[in-house]
Amino acid sequence: MLLSRPLQRAAETAVRLAAAAGVHGLYVHNALLRGERRGFVFGLETLEGGLCWFGRRGNLVILGGAEFVDDAAEAVAELVQRSRLPWRIAMGPAPIVDALRSRCTGTPLVHRNQIYYQGDAASAATALVRDDMRAAVAADRDRIVQATLQLNHADLAIDPRRVDRRWLYDTVDERIAEGSTQVIGPVGAIDCKLDFGSVGPGGLVIEGVFTFPSARGCGLAAGLVASCMAAREGAVGLHVGEQNAPARRAYERAGMREVDRCRLLLLG
Repeated sequence: MLLSRPLQRAAETAVRLAAAAGVHGLYVHNALLRGERRGFVFGLETLEGGLCWFGRRGNLVILGGAEFVDDAAEAVAELVQRSRLPWRIAMGPAPIVDALRSRCTGTPLVHRNQIYYQGDAASAATALVRDDMRAAVAADRDRIVQATLQLNHADLAIDPRRVDRRWLYDTVDERIAEGSTQVIGPVGAIDCKLDFGSVGPGGLVIEGVFTFPSARGCGLAAGLVASCMAAREGAVGLHVGEQNAPARRAYERAGMREVDRCRLLLLG
């Protein structure tokens, strides 16, 4: 029988599991330490099997050892369903994510493998580190919104017409205010950008890397990622679709290495 306990009542266990998961648990590790503890830990004889963490943006991250999840995938999917906690995008071990997919109606927008990359300041490609990387400013707002819409359409098949513009602009404004969007290019006409999806004791998670088509082929993405790696202490991680060869080459040129993989499910 699968045991479970809310994260609020098993915080120490959850942090330990997230830290043990390496780059796949980096985002959750930081969130747990900030007090974001919506979800549950689970296990068979003890509560050390794994955890399901639900974020405020509708993201569900599932952590669990491969030796455990093969036998418990359906039971974990049942716990997710019974929790009634909202989610739209799930990432985790393939057996569990596939079990969730089988319980969902309709056709998902995305159901694929993701590759995790990790690096640090020591592994950053020093020849690619740029001196023109800067934090985004208010005048970059519209250009960043367009980059986000194009990226989500190309990578996640999200129709730009269905995106809540007020929510998107608020998100961009928040990131600009906190300095978590880094860019290359003239003010108001940036060529490349990325976001810090999570920053904390676990490390830095990079997301939303995008280069406008007119600026591609110049190594901007690799340079921007390498510059962020070189400027940070501790681990820097990101994940990317398995079939996205151009992005994977850019991250490898920046000095990152493949360290893990998971399954991603984005509901329609």
